Amino acid sequence: MDNKYLRNKVLTIDDAARRRVRDLINEYASRSEGHPFVDYGNEIQLEKYELSPIYVVNLRSQFDHRHVEEKMRPYKNDQIYMRKYYRPSDVDVWQFNLLTTERFVHNGKSFEVTGSHHAETCTKCGGSGKMTCPACGGSGTQPCSSCNGNGQIKKTRSNYVHTKDKVYSDGHREPIYEYVTETYYVKCSNCGGSGEVDCYKCGGDCRVTCDICAGWGKNLFYYVIDQKLDDYLLAEYYYHPNVAKVAEIVDLKQDYNRVRLFHERSSSIPKGYYSEDGEFADKLDSFIGQHDKKTDSHNHILFQEAEVQRVEVWWVQYSYQGKTYDGCISQKNGKDYFYAGVSPITELADKWLKEAKKKLGGVGTVKARKILEQVEKLHVYGRSIEQKDLESKVSGHLNMLYNMGNDLMFWLIALVGTPFLFNFYSELNPVLRYAHFLNDPNWAPYGWVPVVQCILFLVLLWIAKVVIDFGEHSKERHATVFGYVLSGMGLYLLIAVGILAVMLGLNYLGLSVLTTGAFWLAWQVVKIALIVLVYAIMIGYALMKWLLGLLVKLWHFIF
Repeated sequence: MDNKYLRNKVLTIDDAARRRVRDLINEYASRSEGHPFVDYGNEIQLEKYELSPIYVVNLRSQFDHRHVEEKMRPYKNDQIYMRKYYRPSDVDVWQFNLLTTERFVHNGKSFEVTGSHHAETCTKCGGSGKMTCPACGGSGTQPCSSCNGNGQIKKTRSNYVHTKDKVYSDGHREPIYEYVTETYYVKCSNCGGSGEVDCYKCGGDCRVTCDICAGWGKNLFYYVIDQKLDDYLLAEYYYHPNVAKVAEIVDLKQDYNRVRLFHERSSSIPKGYYSEDGEFADKLDSFIGQHDKKTDSHNHILFQEAEVQRVEVWWVQYSYQGKTYDGCISQKNGKDYFYAGVSPITELADKWLKEAKKKLGGVGTVKARKILEQVEKLHVYGRSIEQKDLESKVSGHLNMLYNMGNDLMFWLIALVGTPFLFNFYSELNPVLRYAHFLNDPNWAPYGWVPVVQCILFLVLLWIAKVVIDFGEHSKERHATVFGYVLSGMGLYLLIAVGILAVMLGLNYLGLSVLTTGAFWLAWQVVKIALIVLVYAIMIGYALMKWLLGLLVKLWHFIF
């Protein structure tokens, strides 16, 4: 390669170039299905053929972050080495061999600093290991929760006692008895009348184990180094201006076959180290400056890696059937691929999406679904979001048609099946005909059987319709929208016939008698409740009327 850092090189359009581009375009077209451009690469006219690589400049640093802080724990007579660190600032965090790594990682750990440990008498308990109980304040007791510290529990009792006499005109007296409630107190059984009980925390000892030193009397103070290994990367891509016309090449940048033009890994890469290309050298120096700003007394760089990579990209401009298109060729896994940008296939996908959008919502909804299936087979980059949005709308419309069929069949069966059931239970039902105790005209629910069974039938039909409406039916495939309506009608018809058959079958087991009796009893309860409600309203109205009349009389009496 004559210039490994070239930005653009116009290539000669010879037979080999035409053959390469045409073969790759045909291979690109073959990855899609259902379009008329299977071999359109053979018909193109190659107008421009350029080598314009993509360059990747990056700097990666492995940072080691260390921070000192003081910790404390109970001193349990652990061995303590001679102390030489009296303040956190005395600890040079970089003199310790802590975590290290040969590769870029994110990790962290804490280390105790030998020589920073020292024990001190616990300031909270004074070295006794005990402290005043915080629950009782050192008294050892607490107010009794049963009597709230009063020692007595308040109670009441009622007696039927002689309170007064009723005196008649002849001097005769009759005693009058009334319930009298009196209050009295009894000694609290929980505290024995003292009003206090032993503290729940200290049990009456007044002191508890110190919560700082855990009863040891001393605390151990020491320093720890919190270490964090942090991988930090800065990268920038340099594209040909035509990349705006082939957006897919940007999203696939991680899959490119890359060639290292420059690579350096060391403990620290200085500015100006790379000088082969001025533009990339400035960028690397800028990255190095940004990483250097992150270093301080707590943050060091373990090692750095700088790279400049090159991705071979051949930019193509060609004409097909009087129109000009742009594309590019790059390698993935050692194989050439053509990335089309706007092409006859993408134009066809856009055309079909517009056509599907126009047909959506009417009798052409099924046609819109078929068009979207064709678009999906094209595998066109960047069309999936719009396509999925249209597919969701098509699915919702077809479900609506399917449910419309359910609704139509519901009303048809309700209008036809209900009279049939009523006639069956009122005239043809052999259970009622031959069960002599039901033919007893004194049996109250006898005439309710046809009505109740028809109501039960309609309720079951409605439940079935609701269950079907909540189902997902977009996987159904019919030639027209009417197929979805008829499919919904057919499914509902099968379910309705099943409900009718089950009801008629269970009729011979006496289910119709049981459900009718239950419905009749429920109606009696409702009827009684309605009567009580009506009477309550009438009584309330009369009471309000009386009160208003009384208020009017009082008004006139006063004023």
